[in-house]
Order: sequence, then structure tokens, then C-alpha cells
Amino acid sequence: MKAIIGSSIGRKIVSALLAIYLLTYGLTAAVVYTGVRRSLLDTAADNLAQVADLKYQRLCNRMDELATDLTAWAQLEVMNDLVSGDVDRRIGTTLEALQRLYGLSGGIYAFDAAGALIADADGVEGTPPPGTRLPAGWSVTARGATFLDKHRNPLGAGNIVALAIPVFGTFAPDYRVGTLVIALPWNAIETLLNGVESRTTLVRLAPRPAVLSTAAEPTGDAGNRIVGRSLPRDGLLRSWQVVVSQPASTVTRSLRQVALELALLGLLLAAPIVAFVRWTGRRLTAPIMDLTQAVRAIAETDRLDIQVPVTSRDELGFLARSFNQMTAGLRNAREERDRSMRDLEHLNLTLEGKVADRTAELEAAITAQRRLISDISHEIKSPLARLSMALGLARRQVEPQAPRHFDRMEQEITAIAALASELLTLARLEGAAGALQRAPVDLPGLLRTIIADAAYERPDRQGDMTLTVAPGLPQDGVFPGNADLLRRAIENVIRNALFYTTAGVPVAVTLDAMPAGLRLAVADKGPGVPADAIAQLFDPFYRADPARARDTGGTGIGLTICKRVVEVHGGTVTAAHNVPHGLVVEMTLPILPETPQDRHAATPQD
Repeated sequence: MKAIIGSSIGRKIVSALLAIYLLTYGLTAAVVYTGVRRSLLDTAADNLAQVADLKYQRLCNRMDELATDLTAWAQLEVMNDLVSGDVDRRIGTTLEALQRLYGLSGGIYAFDAAGALIADADGVEGTPPPGTRLPAGWSVTARGATFLDKHRNPLGAGNIVALAIPVFGTFAPDYRVGTLVIALPWNAIETLLNGVESRTTLVRLAPRPAVLSTAAEPTGDAGNRIVGRSLPRDGLLRSWQVVVSQPASTVTRSLRQVALELALLGLLLAAPIVAFVRWTGRRLTAPIMDLTQAVRAIAETDRLDIQVPVTSRDELGFLARSFNQMTAGLRNAREERDRSMRDLEHLNLTLEGKVADRTAELEAAITAQRRLISDISHEIKSPLARLSMALGLARRQVEPQAPRHFDRMEQEITAIAALASELLTLARLEGAAGALQRAPVDLPGLLRTIIADAAYERPDRQGDMTLTVAPGLPQDGVFPGNADLLRRAIENVIRNALFYTTAGVPVAVTLDAMPAGLRLAVADKGPGVPADAIAQLFDPFYRADPARARDTGGTGIGLTICKRVVEVHGGTVTAAHNVPHGLVVEMTLPILPETPQDRHAATPQD
């Protein structure tokens, strides 16, 4: 198909419009064909329903005639002889005369009140044997004629339908003297039903549905037939229905001519459409071909002074003018690029020297920063040692109630000394000067201790802090790491959350599991930080709010220490907004198997 259509735009336009035409016309023709076929089938079904109604009416008329005749015969004067047993055979002679007169193919039977057969006119069926009794199925109680549906003849052979009526004496209208029955052979019903039609079916409806008679159907088209059914009506045959059918092919045979005419019409309409589309496609693609040739020439010769002729003022003409403007702009851009390249080559000669100078300056700044951190740590230790000595002397000179406060002061001094030591440790870790010593750390217990210490420092915030430890933590929350460093990192985050929020603002600490590790989150609902400050919170000496940091005594390295501690433990730390307001800091700590090197590694020295 692709080879037939080709790569030409004109051919593609012709092919697309032709496909649209074929699809549209095909759908229209299919709708017309389907509509005509449905109309023919509906008309044929209506005609068959009328035929079924006529046949059904014929049966009903015949049964009504027999019921009328039977009612009239039951009222004859001769029927009074049923009381005396018809000794002179008057009833039998009368029944035979009625059979001949009305041309009945079945039998007529007269029974007395006790159910004994008195007389009959059995026709082709012969005479019933002596002593025949009234069959139970023929016993009726209604005063009028009763229709007895298809059944085996109890007094002969074959299937029959029957009409039975009780006989009352003319001398006493309420005195029943016997029963009169007309038995009609079933083949007479089928002859009356079928006539010249050979595909008629007689069925019995509910409550005892059954097929009473059906004509032989041709094989192979049972599932593709048109069916007409008679309408139900009151009467003796209200439980019967006539169904007439015929093959659908007899009706749809004429549709072949309609389909052929639709196909010829489609071909005749396609010829002018194809011609018009080809002409329109050539008119549309001519400017495009000029543009294509110009582009090919530019690609082969790298010349940007080639122009496309403008032959119209429509969209294609606008495209040609735009192309010419584009080539002019590209020509100018090429000249400007050449000048820029020469300038860049000149600048590149000095760029490498400048980069080398800046690199040396940066390395010197990094070295100075590390030296500064180391010096700060050493400078902090000396006054802390002197303060500790002074507190020891003061303890012996104060009243007895003060020692617990001095104990707490000494504990804080020890913590500050540990902080100074950790600063030096982190400085050396950052410079790859030592290895981290790991030991089992009970993180849930460590968190409880840190929160208790924070509550001691800030008793007004004791009720604001909550700790949630998820059940089923890996290794029950025991993490292989450095307890002192982890304590300092977590304390920095929790203290920041308390310092930058007011009393009554909740601070939630959560410890739960993650794949192959633990996740620790500290979330508050305070004012939070600006969006542009999130990415810089972990930078050294960065303060989102410098004024508040000075009030709280912060140095701007708390979150930096936290980040370094988590990273040397193989984890990550991030900060994000706590919707709708506040800040959440999340630390992930992977649980790594403890190795002999971890157990025997030396702690980095000051």
C-alpha cells in the first residue's frame, strides 16, 4: 500500500480523500442496504402473520361451526330416547344421517346419563365394541360445548380433537339424559391448517405448551427464516397459535440487484471526485515543491542566498515569504556566529589561566575553613575546662540545695565539650582523615532520652513534644552507628523545631521502617521557612532568619552537623514544607551488617 501511494504529497492527498469517500459511501450504502433489507423482512413477517391469522381463523371458524351444530343436535327431540336406551335405534339413525349431511370425517357418539354408549356414527373408524363406556377425558359438566384438545382416540386409533356437550331432556330442561361427543381426526385439522402451505406449525401455548403439528422444513436454513405468528383471541382455540415461516433468502434474493446498483453508483461517483482531487492536489503542492527544491539546494550547497518564488497571497505564499526571511536571518546569524567564535577563541586563551587561579583560591578557602573549625573546637575546649574547674570550686562554697543545678550545668558543659569534639571529628571526616566507629545504638531509647533532655531545658514545651515509634522495626530499632554523633544530629533538629516555634505548637517525632533501614522524621507546625530557603538549610553558617538565630544563640552549623552525621552513616537528610504550614526534617538510616572493620575501627582523633 505504501509503495502504491508513494511519498508525493499530492498522491497522499488523493489517497486520503479517496479513502474518506470510500469509507463514507461504503457506510451510506451499508445503511441503505440494511434499511431496505430490514424493510423487506418486516414486510414479509407482517404478511406471514396475516397468513397465520387467516389459518388460525379458519380453524376457529370450523370449531365454532361444529360447536354450533353440536349444540343444535343436543336439543333434538330424538335425544330424549337416551333415557330408554334407544330401543328402536332412532338416535343411531339420526347420528348417521347428520354425519352424511354435514360431511364429517370423524365420529359422533351418544352416551346415556350412566355413561354407556347408546349410539354412534363412527365413519371410517368403525363401530366401537359393545359395552363401551364414556371415557373419563370426555366427561364434561358445563352446559355448553367443551373443546377437548389433541389426544389419543379412546374409542379407536390415532389422534383426535373432540367437542362434548351434556344432553338435557326436552321434557325437563334441568334433567341430564346423556352426553353427545364429536371426534374429529387430527389429519382433518392438519389438512384444514396447511392447505397449499407446507411450512405451517400449530403450537399450544401455556400452561401446557407443546408443538401440536409441524410441516417438514428444508434442512440448512432453520436459523435464517422469517416467522409470522397468529394473534391470540378468545374462543374454543384460545390456547392454540399458528406459526408460518419461510426462508429469508426468498425475500432477500432481490437485494442482490440493489447491492449491484449501489456498487456501480459508487464507481461512477468516484471518477469525477478523483479527477477533481488530483487537480486540487497539484495546485496545492506546486509551491511546496518549489520550497522543497530550495531546501534541497541549501542542504547540498550550504548557500543561504537561495530564494523561493512567491506566487500567491494565501498561506502557501506566506510560507514562501517566511522561508525567505528565515534564510536571510540564518545568513546574518552565521556571520554573527563566525564573529562570536573568533571572540570565544580569544577569550578561551585566558580562561584556563583564570580557572586555575580561582581553583587555587577555592582550595585555599576550603583549607582555611577546615582550619577555622578545628581552631574553634580547640578554643572552645579551654574555657569549658576552666568553667568546669570553677564550678567544682563553687560547689563546695554554696548551700546544700544547689548541687543538682550544678550537676545539670556540669552535664551541659560536658555536652558542649562533646560538641566541640564532634566538630573536630566532622572536620576530619570531611577531609577523609579517619573512619567511623560503629556500635549498636538503641534509637527508640536514644530518642526518649533526647526528648526528656529537651523537656528539662524547655519545661513549657514538654506537652508539645510527641514520640511515635512504629511497631515491627528492623532489629527492634537497634542501629549500628555512633551514638554520640547521632545524639548530636537529632538534638540539633529537635532544638531547632523548639526554638523556631512557640509554646502550644506541636512537634512530632516519628520513627518507622523503610526498605532495609529506618526513617526518622521531626515535624512541627510553626511558621516554617521560605520556599527559596529549603535548599540552603543544610549549608554551613546559613540562617533562614538571622535575627531569630542571634536571639537563640545559634551558630548556623546545627543542620550542617546533622547532614554530615547522617551522610557518614550512609543515609540522607531532607527538609520540606509540612502542609499546610511548618517544617519537616526527614532522616533515613540504612541498616548495614556490622563488619570486623566497624568493630575495631578507631574513633577519629582531635
